[in-house]
Amino acid sequence: MASPAGISGHDGARDQLLSHLRGLDPWQLEDFKLALQCPELLPEGARRIPWADLRAAGPADLLCLLEERFPGRRTWEAALRVFEDLRLSSLCEQMRAELHEMSQVCRLQDPNQEEPETVEETAHRRRYRERLRTRILALWDCTPWPEDHIYLRHVTQREHAELQGLLRPRGAGAPPLTMLLEGAAGVGKTTLATKLVLHWAEGVLFRGRFSYVFYISGHRLAKLGDISFAGLLALDWPDSQVPVEEFRAHPERLLFVIDGAEEVTLGSKGSASRPGADWYQELPAASILFRLLKKELVPEATLLVTAGPPGGRALRGLLLRPCRVGIPGFTEGDRREYLRRFLGDPDVAEEAWRRMRGSETLVRLCAAPLACWAVCAGLKRQLAGSPASALALGAPTPTSLYARLFCSLLAGAEPGLRTGSSAGQWRAFCSLAAEGLWLAAFTFAGDALERWRLEAPFIDGLLRLQILRRVSDCEHCVTFAHRSFQEFFGALFYVLWGARGSLGGVPRHQEMRRWLNHAFADANPYWRQMVRFFFGLLGTDLARQLEEAVGCRMSPGVADEVLDWAEELERCGAVSGRFDFLWLFQCLHETQDENLARRVLNHLPVADLDIQGCEHLRVSSFCLKHCPKLRKLRLSVSRRVLEKKWTSGLGTPEMRVADFRMHQWEDICSVFCSGNLSELDLSNSKLSTASMMRLCLKLGNPRCRLQKLAWKSMAPVEGLRKLGLLLRGDRHLTHLDLSSNSLDAAVSRGVFRMLGHSACGLKYLWLESCGLSTEVCHQLFTELGRNSSLSFLSLADNDLSHVELARLREPPGTATCALKELSLEKGNLSAAACEDLASLLTSTPRLTRLCLGLNPLGDEGVQLLCGSLTRPECVLQRLDLSHCSLTVAGCRELAHALKCNGHLKILDVGNNDVQDEGLKELCRVLKSPSCVLQTLGLEKCSLTAACCQPLSSVLRSSKSLENLNLLGNDLGPDGVSRLWMPLRKSTCKLRKLGLEKDLCSVVSAELEKLHEKGCFLRVKSQWDFNDPEERWWW
Repeated sequence: MASPAGISGHDGARDQLLSHLRGLDPWQLEDFKLALQCPELLPEGARRIPWADLRAAGPADLLCLLEERFPGRRTWEAALRVFEDLRLSSLCEQMRAELHEMSQVCRLQDPNQEEPETVEETAHRRRYRERLRTRILALWDCTPWPEDHIYLRHVTQREHAELQGLLRPRGAGAPPLTMLLEGAAGVGKTTLATKLVLHWAEGVLFRGRFSYVFYISGHRLAKLGDISFAGLLALDWPDSQVPVEEFRAHPERLLFVIDGAEEVTLGSKGSASRPGADWYQELPAASILFRLLKKELVPEATLLVTAGPPGGRALRGLLLRPCRVGIPGFTEGDRREYLRRFLGDPDVAEEAWRRMRGSETLVRLCAAPLACWAVCAGLKRQLAGSPASALALGAPTPTSLYARLFCSLLAGAEPGLRTGSSAGQWRAFCSLAAEGLWLAAFTFAGDALERWRLEAPFIDGLLRLQILRRVSDCEHCVTFAHRSFQEFFGALFYVLWGARGSLGGVPRHQEMRRWLNHAFADANPYWRQMVRFFFGLLGTDLARQLEEAVGCRMSPGVADEVLDWAEELERCGAVSGRFDFLWLFQCLHETQDENLARRVLNHLPVADLDIQGCEHLRVSSFCLKHCPKLRKLRLSVSRRVLEKKWTSGLGTPEMRVADFRMHQWEDICSVFCSGNLSELDLSNSKLSTASMMRLCLKLGNPRCRLQKLAWKSMAPVEGLRKLGLLLRGDRHLTHLDLSSNSLDAAVSRGVFRMLGHSACGLKYLWLESCGLSTEVCHQLFTELGRNSSLSFLSLADNDLSHVELARLREPPGTATCALKELSLEKGNLSAAACEDLASLLTSTPRLTRLCLGLNPLGDEGVQLLCGSLTRPECVLQRLDLSHCSLTVAGCRELAHALKCNGHLKILDVGNNDVQDEGLKELCRVLKSPSCVLQTLGLEKCSLTAACCQPLSSVLRSSKSLENLNLLGNDLGPDGVSRLWMPLRKSTCKLRKLGLEKDLCSVVSAELEKLHEKGCFLRVKSQWDFNDPEERWWW
């Protein structure tokens, strides 16, 4: 593999990536930046790039940020992940080819690169190859496919190159490789792994690199008892003479292919014995696998491990520096070709594909070949039964397609699978599927089938229908042909008549509530599709079809049980936090029952939705109109769902789809006029001009009673002009956040004019990161002079260096300025601006909070501010001077001001060069009985243990100080011990203390003693600025 440095230093590599970034249109570039804020898209262990750095970055600056945060090859990998998330498929293919080419160049230029060895073939090695080849071919022969399955791919020279590329030789001194192949169920991980093993056995691949390749199946390993590592290797050896010493003599020439490692429950099964000391020690099979994966048994060997997404996440923490490779399965082109060949008629197939693309779930499901067959087979049967309804506007639901498929398969099956006498067998079979999903079990041995009393003829019938498959390397074991089949029948269990749960401990309805709660909190990934199938099966038509197909009665009270579950969620307040509202909407849409959706959503108070595709838009339109009690809604429309510009003529299928989406958007916007919605957050939405117009018209409707509106980083920004006109005279709106929008003079004029309207009731206004010019700021101040309601204004993260802040003072002849809170954080303000600010403190009689953090004010600027702090007209209570270039001299000025000020309660001077001398200046006044300061921020102020004695004196005598932040200072254990002495006294008022983590452990025992005495002191190693109690600012 090419080294990171090799890729980074490749001639032209940087220019190639910069060219790709410059090729993005403005909206794609914005989405690229937003995607870099998603931790799951970043390389393992990487930290996010701050949004403040990303926001204004062009392509060249963006590349610099990527190179700084993700050096070397990881720059390309990070960019590729984001492009994949943006679904720029052609660009991704081009980048992968370029990465491969650069890796090849770097490998050829590496002087330390190992050349493949030629190893003389021995007789026992040749016999082992033949034995392994026979085993792999037997695995494939025992994996049947439906007769009408379409085969799109064959082994080609290109595929050989891809397989060889997985395990390229490493440079001399490089650590042994661990490769993790990840992908959804059924996409081809096992196929790729077994092809690699087969090609080695046939002498096509790696013959000169690996002397032995071992294929270890998770299915097989899970059924083994105690075994030694040597015994595990002997299972596939052609005779009893296993050359263990040969293996141990050249461990670097061993490759272990571990397929389906998640099938084995690993836990923490490491042995207490010396790692790798004894290949003959018998241990549980799971312990052997654990030690192999941890590189304890054969540290120099190469590992190739396959796992699904849930298992892959667990394995990443277990494997040592794994190189992760995603297996995507069918490409979009493959899926489209499969549908065309399966349905036969190109026109019908094209129309069906257009409908399917409206459901990201169906398209994603079709990445797995067998699931693609199931979807296409269900669609074909649906077309045969009712062509008009099958191709009606909108995508079919996965549940309807699977139900149609299975009903059709059972209609042609032997009578034993569909008579009334088989009802008990079907209930047991569905219970087995549900239990497996609870326990993450996907392979079922004979004893599990016997425990559920599943009879051999019934199982044989399901095998013939290819609902089940034999597991070839696990005798008497069966598995579902695809994971989605198990999820469908697991869901069916919960709608069948019966009281017993699948686990046997609790009744079925209680078990159902438990997994519904977990599914919507995203606790178990295996339940996601099962819960969707469950809701889909609540539809009466599907239930009736399945009732006839399997000969089992459906429970008539399941829908009522779901309603009870929803009401219980609302009563206990569980519909918040991590609850997945969009998934609930998708599940309710799956029912195709508006009456049920209305009853479930009738009391929903809040919703949080990220609309990232057409399916999300459709389900949100379906459900939001049934939420009459909705009070708070966060709605973000991303990925240009409503931005696409159609070039086709009127009446074309594309235009009909665009019109349909616009109707769905109007349904969503109609919720804003319900009269109950009071809070709406539309931040980061990307709309078309037409959809923006419809949105603004709904917000301007007299029936709209919004009190709080967040409109951050919206596109197109021109929509603000219309919004400003429509909201003029709105008496209900009190909070408006327009941050991260580019407000030029033309756009801002319409927005600010509403402030001067006599009926304007706005109290809080955020204009952070808006690129405000001096002219725009002065225009804003003029309108504020006519406003008597606004009490809070934030202009943070704007260049205010040339703004005349004195204009914020109430002009002659205007009403008294109502402004109480003002944030000018990160405004590029210097000492020169402090003269205006000082004047503002004495001329604005209600101003109680001022945030000036991240401005280079310096001691000179602080001196000017302190002059006003001493004046009786100043009523300031909270002042933030963090990151303001203060020194000891500035602290001296603050100490003098505090002597004369009886109002200031919160002061933050963190991230300044305060030093011990500066804190001593402050301590002299903090001890005074007249000082009313309650919170003091001193984070990262270059303090040492020398400051702890004067601080201790303050804590002993202060009657007001309750919160003290000392994080990021080198106080040492001795300093903290001195600081702790006054805290033992009951007269100490301190309630919260910020200390570094290592110092928290020093005082943990003393803190417990204080708590036992009834003291409420909290010691924290991290200040939570999202907690209103800990975030000193608004």
